Amino acid sequence: MAYLRERGYRPVPGRHLEARHGYLAGSDAERLEDLNRLLADRDLRAIWLARGGYGSARIVEGIDLRPLAARPKALVGYSDATVLHSAVFLGLGLPTFYGPNVSELGDPAAFDEASLWRCLAGQDPGALEYSLEGTKVVRPGSASGLLLGGCLSLLASLIGTPLQLPTPGAILFWEEVNEEPFRIDRMLGQLRQARCLSKIRGMVVGQTAGCRAKDPRNELPLAEIVERHLGGLGIPVVIGFPAGHGPGKMTLPLGRTARLDTETSRLSVSAR
Repeated sequence: MAYLRERGYRPVPGRHLEARHGYLAGSDAERLEDLNRLLADRDLRAIWLARGGYGSARIVEGIDLRPLAARPKALVGYSDATVLHSAVFLGLGLPTFYGPNVSELGDPAAFDEASLWRCLAGQDPGALEYSLEGTKVVRPGSASGLLLGGCLSLLASLIGTPLQLPTPGAILFWEEVNEEPFRIDRMLGQLRQARCLSKIRGMVVGQTAGCRAKDPRNELPLAEIVERHLGGLGIPVVIGFPAGHGPGKMTLPLGRTARLDTETSRLSVSAR
């Protein structure tokens, strides 16, 4: 929060920010109270998650999005925030920002400062341009569609629920942390069998931090796993985009139209 103050902002912590209940940051009632109170506060311009973890799915049905519809705020965070990104997009059609949590803002190496503040400029920033240099092109090509996604394990957990993302026609972004290759394989298989991949127009795979097999004999290349679940889809696919769980994370606007082009090595996201 000191980082935000230094930039001239006034962080307003949730009343139960320091709470803890087992693996949760306070009880469901406490966390829901904080979130709804901050959403209803007309003076606030952003809702920024302190950290990830788990618990958004436990309270999402109780979130009152009506104040956000009347007075939109930026929603910033990643990992478990995937549930909230989906809820805001499906409920209101508003874009959200898949970027660093507040707990990471004190570490300059943890996030890409330029992309974060370009996204949160507070004015129409025009198209946001991201370089694909350093990524691995699994399948070349170009395509446009809504940029949707989040943390893979959360996306898989939302299948069959009212918060399952409408992926047909989308550029699907996903990332993950500390999951062995066979688990990534299983989660992508779940998306494939739920027909979440059959009509996507492109795929951007972000950071997969710590996603190596504990036993080297169980290792499989990520590109091979991805290829298995895309079948004959002739869509552009890149892996290793610097967003998600890992250092130097870019901030991505979800819910906006994007163009993925491997020939120009660019990911462009429109202002709307």
